[in-house]
Amino acid sequence: MKASKRRRTILASVCLWLVLAEQSGLGNAQSTYGPGDPGIKDAAYFDVMRPLSQEMSAHVPDGFTMTAVGDLIISRPLSQYAERFPDFSAALKLLTTADVTYGNLETVIFDSRTFKGSAYPWDGDWTLSSTPAVAADLKKMGFKMVSRANNHALDFGVAGMRETSQHLDTAGIAHAGSGDTYGTARAPQYFETTKGRVALVSVASTFRPNSNAEPPAGVAPGRPGISVLHLTSVLTLPAEAFAAAQKIRCAGDAQRCGDVSDEAALFGTQVRKGERYSREYAMDPEDLADIYKSIRSAQENADFVIVTIHSHECSLNCESDAGPYGPGDFMKQFARDAIDSGADAFVVTGNHNLGPIEVYHSKARGTRPIFYGLASFFWSDIQEVLPHDLLQENRSMLARAWNHPSRVTDYDLTAPLNNVWFAHPFTFQSVVARVRFDGNQLSQIELHAVELGYGRPLTESGIPQLVTNEAVAATIFNQIVTQTAQFELPKLNISYRKGVATIVP
Repeated sequence: MKASKRRRTILASVCLWLVLAEQSGLGNAQSTYGPGDPGIKDAAYFDVMRPLSQEMSAHVPDGFTMTAVGDLIISRPLSQYAERFPDFSAALKLLTTADVTYGNLETVIFDSRTFKGSAYPWDGDWTLSSTPAVAADLKKMGFKMVSRANNHALDFGVAGMRETSQHLDTAGIAHAGSGDTYGTARAPQYFETTKGRVALVSVASTFRPNSNAEPPAGVAPGRPGISVLHLTSVLTLPAEAFAAAQKIRCAGDAQRCGDVSDEAALFGTQVRKGERYSREYAMDPEDLADIYKSIRSAQENADFVIVTIHSHECSLNCESDAGPYGPGDFMKQFARDAIDSGADAFVVTGNHNLGPIEVYHSKARGTRPIFYGLASFFWSDIQEVLPHDLLQENRSMLARAWNHPSRVTDYDLTAPLNNVWFAHPFTFQSVVARVRFDGNQLSQIELHAVELGYGRPLTESGIPQLVTNEAVAATIFNQIVTQTAQFELPKLNISYRKGVATIVP
């Protein structure tokens, strides 16, 4: 009896080990749970009644809905316009009726009358700011979670970042991607719903220098900031263009002119000879390891995981402002690996135009949505806290645009800059993406076309309103279809009706 019982115990242990080994990816070239999976080495250390496979498996509640939008560039409360603009009111209903609503907070919330910090403009860009009432207004409009890792998070330094956190906390909006410590910036943050717990992981690949959070190193202290993914870029040029670039390099560096390799440095950029023009990006492996660990932790501690990245990087059609930017080529791998590691939805913000959409079929997670660009949801041109050095950096442009540059207001600076970068209808066109899950799988994506009032008076411009004109809506949805094809993604099963596009896996 004892020998028989011992044999049964050994057999059960072996079977359990085999199951856990299979689930953890041992012996497989690709780990079951993505690149962040540590892999089970000894199954004896794990409780049979609480297997890790149970925690890592997808378990999205039936009927769970997520509404996602892009950048929230908002400087003042706007919900009061819902009474005047029925189509804005209709857009807000899409936010308030979802289980969770997400957007990227691309601004700093602080009270300029009492603020003790300073402005830190970067590369001639605007400093974006919002009055304290914006936090409560975003909550009123339906936002439950916002990402903070972006290139404007520290427009007013660490003090501005901290005050923004205080206002969001008071309003009851969960936020991720920034913090006083490296660990806090990397960590997932959570929002509790009646259907389950939602996690948000936020990172940025586009960010101002030294705004990234840093861990301590030896006796050197860490640094507050945002969670980032460092990239190394290479510009690929066709043979003729590469030869021209080599001539320019030789003119500036005659000593190394004899170097005829197919890759060289030019004006601080790595240039490579290839078949077509493109920008390629390599992701930092240390950053990736920490990000995947955060995603895995989010999956272990939540029922639904949203991963977002703020990225201006572009690989194709990047040099002309006459058309929409596509995403960086690295994004496919990063988005798919994020889902394999535990994400249920992946959202890209940053390029102020619509991008591709992918219905990704993950072996580990099942069918999940990837939004490679959701454009902007708010676009506030009323920015009344612009620092002096922003005016200084644009003196030559102001002298060309105005007879009396010394008389210009903040918007008198903004107007000609907008004409250079954002004088396109597609900048003011976007969608509200509404995602539904059934049976633990993505069952449907609804895209509601919106316009942000291009050409309206300043106080009304940048407020999203649902599009009722079917031809205009089709133009907006066709941008997504075109971008999806150009990014070489599978064709979408998409249909349009009355300003709404439906994508079925």
